[in-house]
Amino acid sequence: MNFKPQAYFIDLDGTMLDLPKKESKISEENIRVIQLVNKTTPVIISTGRANSEFVMSLTNKIHSPYVICQNGGIIIDKDNNILKKNEIQKDTVLEIIQILKDEKMFFIINSGDIIYGSDYRLKFVRPWAKKYKVLSYDNLPKLSNSTKIITFGKTKKGIIKLKEKLAHSFENISLHIVSKGYSIEINDCNATKGIADKFICDLLNIDSQKAVHIGDSGNDISSLNFLGTFVCMKNAPKNIKKYATILGPSYKKSGVAKILKKLENIL
Repeated sequence: MNFKPQAYFIDLDGTMLDLPKKESKISEENIRVIQLVNKTTPVIISTGRANSEFVMSLTNKIHSPYVICQNGGIIIDKDNNILKKNEIQKDTVLEIIQILKDEKMFFIINSGDIIYGSDYRLKFVRPWAKKYKVLSYDNLPKLSNSTKIITFGKTKKGIIKLKEKLAHSFENISLHIVSKGYSIEINDCNATKGIADKFICDLLNIDSQKAVHIGDSGNDISSLNFLGTFVCMKNAPKNIKKYATILGPSYKKSGVAKILKKLENIL
């Protein structure tokens, strides 16, 4: 890398959150180093997660000035003010949901706490989703605009085919395969981490080509089109690693801290 980073955008799951046996936990070393870097260079959370109490608490803890949630579906400042919202429009949401129902998929709308699908197919539920309540399609609420839909319930090959089907059917959405190849995140076409990262760079009045994105999943690749460097965690799937500008260590044992210390030349 031939520049001094002017900002860092960091994913949460599989990246910043580095205590895998303790859900939504971050090591003290990651916190210490991120806080130190944030004194001179902005470190911004860039996640597929919703704007939640946990995300805002972590934002305040690491002194992040902004937060990118739902892959850019919602962008907020440190005081939880919404700066930008990119939504899939209602008509498109209805068409997407119909396809997912026809494909007998599980899905979550707007990062809520309910999975819609068929109980008898629970074996396909991702480990992270087992804490959610599962309801049948008959219980779907009245649909409106959506900042994000995540769907799962097929093999990896099945997920790829479904992504291709959705991409062929809609030009106004963005699609990212996540959860080790078993899920698809569906957003508005303007809701990608790359576009959101660039939006924040403009707010900070910095050169986006001198900014770094750190992540491990399909929704992190879009940063390549807007930022100077994509640091991919070692724990990322092979098909994600091939896009890395820099291949970093595993997220475990303060992987993000190791990356920042190296790039910032700090102890």
